[in-house]
Amino acid sequence: MSSAINKIDSKGRISIPAPFRSALEFQGYPGVYLFPSFTSKAVDGGGQDLIDQISLSVEKMQLFAEETDALSTALFADTYSLSYDQDGRISLPEILIEHANLSEKVIFVGQGRKFQMWNPDDFNEFKREAKIKALENRNLIGPSPVGKENKKVDD
Repeated sequence: MSSAINKIDSKGRISIPAPFRSALEFQGYPGVYLFPSFTSKAVDGGGQDLIDQISLSVEKMQLFAEETDALSTALFADTYSLSYDQDGRISLPEILIEHANLSEKVIFVGQGRKFQMWNPDDFNEFKREAKIKALENRNLIGPSPVGKENKKVDD
C-alpha cells in the first residue's frame, strides 16, 4: 500500500522504499522481481508471493497450448530478479526504464500483492482515468460470498 517518490541516479540505480522492501523481505526473498506491465506504461514489481502466484496461474493452463507458451514467455522472458545493494538500491535494466518512460524520478505505487513503478507525470494521468473507471465500476465491490456474515437470515 501507499506510494513514494524516489530518484534514479545517472547509473540507473534507485532505492526501493523501505516499507516496500520490508514487505518483500517478509516473503523470504532479499530482492525484488520486476517486469514490464501488460496494461500500462509502468513496471510491475513484487516478491516471491507474486512470482509464485503467476507461476501457479500459468501451470493451470494446458501445458502444450500456444496460449500457454505465449503467456509464459510474455510473463517470464522480461522478468528480472534483482538483489538490493547495501543501501537498498537496485539497478534498473534499460528495457524497464524505456518501457515506463522513467528518467529522474519514479513513483512507487502499492497495489496489494504487487506494486508499480511509474513516471510521476504518466501516473498522474493514469490515476485520473483510474478514478473515473473505479467510480463507473464501484458496484463490483461488495461483500464476500464466503462466510456466514453474508447469508440472509429469515425470521
